Amino acid sequence: MLSDPVSAERPAAGRLLDDDSLERSDVVANCAMNRERGLDGVNSYARDLGLHPLDLLRERVAEQGRASWLDLCCGSARALIQAAQAAQAAQAAQAGSAPLPPDDAARPGPLTLTGVDLVDWFDPAARSTPGLELHVASAATWQPERAYDLITCVHGLHYVGDKLGVLARALTWLAPGGTFAAHLDLASIRFADGTATTRVLRRLLREHRIGYDARRRVLTCTGPRELDLPFAYAGADDRAGPNFTGQPAVDSYYTPLRTGRPNPPAPRPRDAVTVDDGGVTVSRGAHRFPVAWDELMSVTVSRFVVAEAEVDEVELTIDLTWGEYLTVDAGAHGFAEAVRALAVLGGTAVPDLAALAPEDGHVVLWQRPTEPDAR
Repeated sequence: MLSDPVSAERPAAGRLLDDDSLERSDVVANCAMNRERGLDGVNSYARDLGLHPLDLLRERVAEQGRASWLDLCCGSARALIQAAQAAQAAQAAQAGSAPLPPDDAARPGPLTLTGVDLVDWFDPAARSTPGLELHVASAATWQPERAYDLITCVHGLHYVGDKLGVLARALTWLAPGGTFAAHLDLASIRFADGTATTRVLRRLLREHRIGYDARRRVLTCTGPRELDLPFAYAGADDRAGPNFTGQPAVDSYYTPLRTGRPNPPAPRPRDAVTVDDGGVTVSRGAHRFPVAWDELMSVTVSRFVVAEAEVDEVELTIDLTWGEYLTVDAGAHGFAEAVRALAVLGGTAVPDLAALAPEDGHVVLWQRPTEPDAR
């Protein structure tokens, strides 16, 4: 049986900071922060995000002749400078082996690059890089004048107060078909009473068709996207201590809104889950997600209750071998049958779903066996 920590000591009300106070905190603007990430290599965007910005930008240039990249919390802007240099090198290669004339070299290439950071610790080379625009501003208040084909935020949201507010705003800045990728540690987002929001947020992100890699703590989606979350920002705690990166970070606190949306969307098609010889298949509307047995790490069932947010749900969590997961709530067609089948195949007792309690944690139904050929 596995369990989630569902609560933590709530900071005293006087310790919750507003954004202005938070941005003056030593934790938010500290010299130990990693501001030198490049595009490639060990300390890079490609490694940390699991995607290469240049690959996405090249695809957009091939499709439409130009591409744009916004990097929030860009640090020294090293990655943006390298992207601009790569674009200039590509221009020179297309023009022939001779270097570009000085006038042409100073012109913006097919890339429009924008960097935003709270402090002016930009690489001096950034100021003279064609096509690169830098802003010293807070991600919580800065507003772009255009849409972007790629928006990234590498470990920057760890130091933002209203993480969900910045996320919601940034998703609307995507151009049609554009890509958003950012680190978001769900463990750093809590309700005002200290209760963890992780499981509620996972469900809400899934409903908004936003992907979340739990191993990398990376959130991705194709946009633009309207993210409507029933939370009101209450303040931030800059004394939360180190997060998964090992660096001191900021916890964000929210108050649930009981009222919901004024114009609720039409009910989505009922989900479904089935178990057969091939594995586990989850259906969401017209989309099917078959998972073979050799791609599964474990399947658990759990109940989570957040009274303040009026949440009381039973769900399956399907953990995959590469670190991601699927969740299925008890309203899905075939849920009880899937629970029973998984317990039988896993050699575990079939749980009484009606009696399942939050304190039971994640009850294991099926777990990957040590023998590679056994199920």
